Amino acid sequence: MKSDSDVIFIFNFMNISETFKPVGGEMGYDSSYSMPELYAETSSAVLYRVRKAGKYFMIKTPKDNSGRSLAMLQREYELSIGLQHPNVVNVFTYEPSTVVGAGIVMEYVDGRTLEQFLAENPTPSMRCRAFEQLLQAVAYIHRRGLVHNDIKPENILITRTDNDVKLIDFGLSDSDAYYLARTIGCTKAYASPELLARDKEIDARSDIYSLGVVMKDIFGNRYSRITSRCLNSQKEKRYANAEELLSAFKHRNTPLKLSIAILPAMFLMLPLVGYVVTSLTEHRLVAERDAIIAQVEKDVEEFYQIAVCSIADAVYFEFACNNIVSFYEKIGEYQKEKISPITDPELSTIVSASYMNKFNACQEKLWQSANALPSFYHSGLSVNEVLYYDSLVSHHLPYVPYE
Repeated sequence: MKSDSDVIFIFNFMNISETFKPVGGEMGYDSSYSMPELYAETSSAVLYRVRKAGKYFMIKTPKDNSGRSLAMLQREYELSIGLQHPNVVNVFTYEPSTVVGAGIVMEYVDGRTLEQFLAENPTPSMRCRAFEQLLQAVAYIHRRGLVHNDIKPENILITRTDNDVKLIDFGLSDSDAYYLARTIGCTKAYASPELLARDKEIDARSDIYSLGVVMKDIFGNRYSRITSRCLNSQKEKRYANAEELLSAFKHRNTPLKLSIAILPAMFLMLPLVGYVVTSLTEHRLVAERDAIIAQVEKDVEEFYQIAVCSIADAVYFEFACNNIVSFYEKIGEYQKEKISPITDPELSTIVSASYMNKFNACQEKLWQSANALPSFYHSGLSVNEVLYYDSLVSHHLPYVPYE
């Protein structure tokens, strides 16, 4: 579904190599980056793809260099720099003077928009997986006190390799209602009634409305009970946040399955069923749940300890970042192998919550350790030293002293 004309994609995702267009040299050129390629243009920003030390990055710049535009860009950076989640785009730094001017340097995502993903006619299981990952990303920012304010298909990318979700564009996000007094540039088709009315009492329930519209894009009217609650014009009647919506989505089929499976037995053996459930099954399930949770926390702790040891030897912030990326990659594989296959809705919800709490605690400690290290770009090193360390980082090699 196309939104209002606030986003104009410059390229065809299916043929990137032919449609990325180098920007002319009149914009100025920084030798540390490759020549920028125009990626996308919105109503207030321009995005460029650049390459540095063999790796692609995205630079987001304002359409104009007015003080207001630069202030909003810095505001977006301040809100998004602290976000670290597998399904949220990574922001690295704000640079006042890049090859295309002041901009936010962020992760380049090799993917397509949700709309293009849906045009490929993905299977129902692929659709459910993508929507659950989106809810996990939004639940994460809600727990951090943020409201995205512009959830729509263009801001939801699906990677080409693993079909993983990456939530992007925090240009309209906020952590307090007062700042919403600025001009709202949200997309009307996906905006909540209170956001369109510029209500200053905006909270996570505004994002829930947007998620309801996105849910209809993905599933049509299949889960109308959930979507109708998301799209209620009275925000008090919606889900309180994305975590609550995620729980409802995971339990979407549970009542029907249970009623079909146990109703006949309930009529014939109600006393026995009650006894078994209360005396035996509960104890077994609780023990099984606790064992799984304990194993998950132990596994995540082992990944964390490996990353901690690597950061201790990193010396510079950039090497530490590579170690944290390796931690994310291992955690991502672990989630696919151990967490996602859990089919029991209640067990999945409990284990996922425990897993995310442990993961969040570990990653916060890792970033604290990394942020305590100096950057070799700003440590007064010679040009040759900087180039040497930059080459090691770009090839994901460990720190080795320059000689």
